[in-house]
Amino acid sequence: MLSIIKVTIKVTSRSDRFKGMSDRRAEPRFAADQPVVVSVVTPIPGKIDSASKSGLRVTVSKLVKVGVSVEIKWDRVIVVGQVRYCQKIGPRKYSIGLKIMEVVGGVKLLQIKPNAA
Repeated sequence: MLSIIKVTIKVTSRSDRFKGMSDRRAEPRFAADQPVVVSVVTPIPGKIDSASKSGLRVTVSKLVKVGVSVEIKWDRVIVVGQVRYCQKIGPRKYSIGLKIMEVVGGVKLLQIKPNAA
């Protein structure tokens, strides 16, 4: 499941926080006060059940919220998609539908079999 957390990083001077500690860094570090967005990804094993040009159906063991972005990784391919639905299909078994947003790597995404569900 992908969670997005807004974080503001505020670093004080190293000399103020770590007086007496020797700095062993190879490069100098500078103070920063820059807002960022941190994405926390917890891997969930899954299985692709069916695919089309614009989407995937994947079975996973945990509930995934509708609207979140997910990465599906296999072989040398990464698919970034948005969860369109998540249906419970058994104990600790969910079917999620993804709208494909981006595909990275791989010449051939999938060989789609006729009559795939």
